[in-house]
Amino acid sequence: MQTVTIPTMQAMIKHIGLGHRQPLMFWGQPGCGKSEGVAQAAEEAGAQLVDIRLSQYDSVDMRGIPVPMADGQTAWYAPNTMPFKGNSRFDHDRPIFLFLDEINAASPATAAVAYQLVNDMRVGEHELMDNVIVIAAGNREGDRGVTNRMPTPLANRFTHAEVGIDVDAWCYWAQASGLPGIGLAFMQFRKPLLTTFDPAKPDKAFATPRTWTKALRYFADAGVPDDVKQAAMAGAIGDGPAAEFWGFVDVWHKMIPMAEIERNPSGVKLPEEAGMRYAVTIAVSGTMTPENVAPFSIFLKRMDPEFGVLAWQLAMKRDIALCGTKEFVDFAKQYRAIFAAS
Repeated sequence: MQTVTIPTMQAMIKHIGLGHRQPLMFWGQPGCGKSEGVAQAAEEAGAQLVDIRLSQYDSVDMRGIPVPMADGQTAWYAPNTMPFKGNSRFDHDRPIFLFLDEINAASPATAAVAYQLVNDMRVGEHELMDNVIVIAAGNREGDRGVTNRMPTPLANRFTHAEVGIDVDAWCYWAQASGLPGIGLAFMQFRKPLLTTFDPAKPDKAFATPRTWTKALRYFADAGVPDDVKQAAMAGAIGDGPAAEFWGFVDVWHKMIPMAEIERNPSGVKLPEEAGMRYAVTIAVSGTMTPENVAPFSIFLKRMDPEFGVLAWQLAMKRDIALCGTKEFVDFAKQYRAIFAAS
């Protein structure tokens, strides 16, 4: 199977899940963003998300409860958490994403029920609604998680992809989510630290997109003392990444003020250290607007091209109106291929 980024995963949900109505299975290391990516895809599609954590389910939770009838037969009462036909809790006029998370951590009995659900779009006499799309996710079998080998007939029903770690995609998401710019600058400076997960090591705290999100929210909380922030961040992403991040904080505090760049874009001294260049680049990307873009564009032209491209890409993700400025058009002519791909 191929390794895809979160944006490509979401595109697969749109084109293969919704377009071809085929069940999808996404694999990936802990904390890589699988669940969040599915939730975002549901929001973008205007779909109702039904999040089922199969590791917490018994087979009866999906099959329903047997109830004796007056005629001596047994009827199965369907659970109201599942979008079966006749369940008024679910919408008929928009897609429903039935998200079977942690599917390969389910017990064998529950996995057997999931097999019929995916294969036949029904469990026993209970049929899924016609607007249901089945999406599943789970950790890889070598990740030291609680996983069972997926039965071959169930695996063969899915279209599979592995979700990889993509720093740029995470930075775009982090910027849109309001995470502090220093986190984006550090991650562009030290890309390998977005994930330090190693299934061969017994570390309890390690860096992943999920734990970095938590750590940066701790950092952004002005009400938390610095010593508590440092301990909490180390407890989320691990001692090594946390120590490097706090070293970068010192760099960030020494950064050229954006007002100084805006006043004197041609004369202000360019940063020499690599960490400082990344810090300034991210700060510029978060400061540029269609109204003040002219001086910042002059400054970026003095930087190495990789920093100018990064600043423009992040700025455009934040404010699409920048694409219409003369400064961007002039800059993009030099790097037409890069911006066309973006």
